[in-house]
Amino acid sequence: MQHAREISPAAGTYRGAMTTPERWPTWTPRRGDVLVCTPPKCGTTWTQTMVAMLLAGRAGIADRIGAISPWVDSRLGEAEATAAALAAQSGRRAVKTHTPADGFPVWEGVTVIAVYRHPLDVFASLLSHVRNRVDRDGHKMMGPVEQVLADYLDAPLDMDRFDDDSLATVTRHYAQTALSDRLPDRLVLHYADMIRDHRGALRRMAAALGAAADPALVEAIAQATGIETMRAQADRYVPAPGEGFWRDDAGFFARGGVERWREVVPPEMLPRYRARLAALIPDPAARAWLEQGDGA
Repeated sequence: MQHAREISPAAGTYRGAMTTPERWPTWTPRRGDVLVCTPPKCGTTWTQTMVAMLLAGRAGIADRIGAISPWVDSRLGEAEATAAALAAQSGRRAVKTHTPADGFPVWEGVTVIAVYRHPLDVFASLLSHVRNRVDRDGHKMMGPVEQVLADYLDAPLDMDRFDDDSLATVTRHYAQTALSDRLPDRLVLHYADMIRDHRGALRRMAAALGAAADPALVEAIAQATGIETMRAQADRYVPAPGEGFWRDDAGFFARGGVERWREVVPPEMLPRYRARLAALIPDPAARAWLEQGDGA
């Protein structure tokens, strides 16, 4: 397939413990490729899997999702091996990044799918994520919830430590990707809407990709990408399965869902959260969508 022409270069540089901008060249974009672009814990793996199945036209994947749809600007794996594996794939490919849209070039014919989630649900999911890691001891998110949440809310944006997830990194991603006109070919989804209407989300993805989506295929993919189905096949979907990174590979998926934050966020912290969110995203309608999606 034809390589995608670069329309505009990256406008900024993001890096962190995992994010490595020098690794972007492991992926040479082709026209028709898809870039799944989300903040962490916003349904990235779920979205990658649905996109991969839509591109393949069947309710299944040929290999682990991390192998066929790698995180292209991370330090995971050997760069040469990742580049070779992507080059060996025929047809359209889907890859992922957690970098906002101003941190990578705009390519002609490459569709970007961005997904967002209530920032406090992101926080709740991060807590589960860190507590499921084998190397969790000493991690800053293992402290008292009130202190961990205060750090999440108040941390300033640092583009050189962008993997230190915070409300500032989530809102920066949203502002530079969803609220920006930088990307001519994009689909912006909300995790809550995808939960409410899984099949509708698949149809929207298929339309954005120009992929076939007859009712039978949509139903088959919806069944194959249910959270319980994916949890039962964790070795196919979890990053680094069986490598001792997770205490429980299946626990990577936690419980999913919406408004889990109500179980962990102290009510007295809500005014502080709302004030900080308003400072980062001044527009009330944009804040409402970030929290609730089209259901707002």
